[in-house]
Amino acid sequence: MSLIETKYSETAQVPAPLLRGQTVPPAALANPRFSSQWTTTEKLDADFMAEWTELAAAASEPNPFYEPHLLLPALKHLVGRDNVRILTVRDRLMANRLVMLVPLQITATYRGIPARCARPWRHIHTFLATPLVRHGNEKDAIRGLMTHLAADGIPLLRLHHMASDGPVNAALRDIAEGADTAITTTRTFERAILKSDLDADAYLTSSISKKKRKEYGRLKRRLADEGDVTFETPDMNDPACVEGVVLEFLELERTGWKGAAGTAIASRPAEARFFVDACRAAAATGNLSPLTLRLDNVPIASIINFKGSAARDTSLFSFKIAYDETYARFSPGVLLELELTARALAANDITCVDSCANPDHPMIDHLWRERRAMQDVTLATSKATSAALIGLTALSEKSAAATKRQIQSAAKALKKSLLKRKAA
Repeated sequence: MSLIETKYSETAQVPAPLLRGQTVPPAALANPRFSSQWTTTEKLDADFMAEWTELAAAASEPNPFYEPHLLLPALKHLVGRDNVRILTVRDRLMANRLVMLVPLQITATYRGIPARCARPWRHIHTFLATPLVRHGNEKDAIRGLMTHLAADGIPLLRLHHMASDGPVNAALRDIAEGADTAITTTRTFERAILKSDLDADAYLTSSISKKKRKEYGRLKRRLADEGDVTFETPDMNDPACVEGVVLEFLELERTGWKGAAGTAIASRPAEARFFVDACRAAAATGNLSPLTLRLDNVPIASIINFKGSAARDTSLFSFKIAYDETYARFSPGVLLELELTARALAANDITCVDSCANPDHPMIDHLWRERRAMQDVTLATSKATSAALIGLTALSEKSAAATKRQIQSAAKALKKSLLKRKAA
């Protein structure tokens, strides 16, 4: 394993700079128990990989996007990986045990503001960016992260796309308050999740209107008139089955509106390589959970789910769904989600399914009634960073959000136009 640099996470008052180009003195060693280290991925050895896997299983919040099976393929193939480094925090009094891991990007500016900023790396297929943190060490890990960044002359930390009601955020708030460092929430939103003690019949009765339930039943019967309808979860221990599921999904997505728009995974070679490698790696560790709707054994809808390894919260994360638009009149995507709902509620080893969908999703929001509160937070890494700078970042985020809404509106219009053209 190549360790680029080591600093101790408990330091005395470290004067972090406000603007890029300023320097910061070395961190003073106040409490050496928790050490923090930069590392690269090129020379990760088997011991580190075992530690990483164990940390994921002991995490206070599950996040498969920062586990080896998803993060390593992303770092190998996807755009933006070249300036990503992994920061780890370790407990020296517990045999140097790993207590945090997070991939970070360091930028010279914050949306045009000349201040260095660190943020967990999010590529186009990252739907959760909460650092992997060991249960019981949330404050130790966050404190080590902040102090290391301050000592490196990075005054801003932006933690985005993370759950607002989880223990990591609670630790973050407590540390900021106790250290008297500025913090601001720049965005909040909700997305649909499935989390209930009800069985499938009771849940669907409570969450979907009687009229809608009758309509979905009618669509399934009409589809059955076309041929033999089956739902399949293939053997993930069989490499041939894994390859088949991956290729089927890519083809379904490619032949739909995303393929026409050039946004399908198969339309982008690097993303396709990432996806194939990620699915292979996840299957090998028991973290891949696909579900396919077949008509006469031909796939017409497919959903790819990844499992989080955290033993405290065995969650599924819905990565992508695709369907054959030839059968759009039967709503195969909805039928597949209904089957996933029933299977997840019947499973004893699944506590939650995160849709990973955008807020106000037109389909899943009407099936799953529970919500996960999400947020983006920007904070100072030390008291030397002024509250005024943190306030300025909040204003910058609001401006960026307005622009993003305009882009999303245009994208929805394009999707609608492509679907109409295909139907014609």
